[in-house]
Amino acid sequence: MPKFPDPAKVYSAQPVAPAPSSSPANPPPVPVYQAPPSPAVTPPPPPSPSLPIQGSPFRNLVPLVLLGGAILLLVLLFFVVLPKFKKSSGPITLTYWGLWEPASVMQEVIASYEATHPNIKINYTMQSPKNYRSRLTSAITRRSTDGAAIDTAPDIARIHNTWLPMLRSSLTPAPSTLPLSTLDDYYPVVTQNAVVGGKIYALPLGIDGLALLYNQQMLTELGATPPTDWDAFRKLAVSLTVTNPETKIIERAGAAMGTTGNVEHWSDILGLLTLQSAGTPAAPASKAVQDALTFYTFFSTIDKSWDASQPNSVYAFATGTVAMILAPSWQVAEIKAINPDLKFGVAPAPSLPATQVTWGSYWMEAVPASSANSAAAWEFIQYLSTPEVLQKMYAAASLIHTIGEPYPLISMATLLMDDPLVSPYISQAPNYQSWYLTSRTQDEGINDQLIKYYEDAVNAINNGSSINSITKTLEAGVSQVLAKFPEAK
Repeated sequence: MPKFPDPAKVYSAQPVAPAPSSSPANPPPVPVYQAPPSPAVTPPPPPSPSLPIQGSPFRNLVPLVLLGGAILLLVLLFFVVLPKFKKSSGPITLTYWGLWEPASVMQEVIASYEATHPNIKINYTMQSPKNYRSRLTSAITRRSTDGAAIDTAPDIARIHNTWLPMLRSSLTPAPSTLPLSTLDDYYPVVTQNAVVGGKIYALPLGIDGLALLYNQQMLTELGATPPTDWDAFRKLAVSLTVTNPETKIIERAGAAMGTTGNVEHWSDILGLLTLQSAGTPAAPASKAVQDALTFYTFFSTIDKSWDASQPNSVYAFATGTVAMILAPSWQVAEIKAINPDLKFGVAPAPSLPATQVTWGSYWMEAVPASSANSAAAWEFIQYLSTPEVLQKMYAAASLIHTIGEPYPLISMATLLMDDPLVSPYISQAPNYQSWYLTSRTQDEGINDQLIKYYEDAVNAINNGSSINSITKTLEAGVSQVLAKFPEAK
């Protein structure tokens, strides 16, 4: 197929003798492109010295292009390739923000990882829970625009399982080497909370929720066993309550239920009641929410088995002035610290008939999108999530907190079933569900804002308002908060 001549190739032009004709004598020679002679033909004589050789007009462009390409290659090598090579081949420091475990708990597992990964250095710090979510958001947002924050913003950060609607856009999901099938060994609530759009955004190192803590001596005195349903729980709470006949002051409360200011995890309890009623706190006008509010406040308005004059519920339980509370596993350590001699038991939280729903609240490890070392950060999280490492962390935490974080892996459930303080949390884990009424996250966001509207509703009922009168305000407030977080589900 014909094609245009190669502009980079130099061709020679030969003079051609004029054909005999009547044309003017000695016309100027006309240069033409001459095909190479056949090998069998003797080449023509060299061109006359008096005539210049005609070449391609692009003959001087080729060296310039080659020279420019070489210069460009050197520039790319020096300013782009080499810096990346130096960065990837040099040591990587991962800044890790923990929240509950002191450095002593993490020391062994971090040292083991660094020993097998000499190119990685883990800088772990235990953060204060106060304003933690706000500080975390500020740090990982500022890092991308403020160079001074690069060394202080975390590469790995602990987040609550309810925080993804607030943080997802600022996180880097797990790489494809960590597929969704990885979560098959985690309790179902983890998939519900940690996955968005088919991508894993965080992994927990523990699992937790609400369980019933009861004073063994008080129940034994009545010949009672831990109640398994809410009706039995309410009746037992009334039976265990001791009120001064003259002053009508509660001297021993049956159960810490009904109020907000002095009941730890009251919003979690209210959320549990709602979910067990097959409802959602997102719909305050629904029967499920209204039934939950009514039942919860019965303990303070009708039964008088608890009231606002009582001390903090966890302290009251530790000091023997309330018989039953609902609390997560980490409160066990606090109770043991207050009163090491207290004899108490732990049982699954009561439930409504025909439901197995329980309340989950736990923390997860995530990688901020601002991290320049996200691949290394996720690799370290995967290491922390292995059974061997989880066992080491649990053992180290138990030396400080009495118990560690219950394992998040289904395959590890049997390892804790013989511990009477931990096994009730594990036995409930397959049925954990969660929502944005989780207390003690101090997120200054979706949880705290929704809890405030429900707090106002509970307080209003305790002050004599009817359910119907508080519904409109509650519904408007909940809708307003959820509108700020469109990813909430």
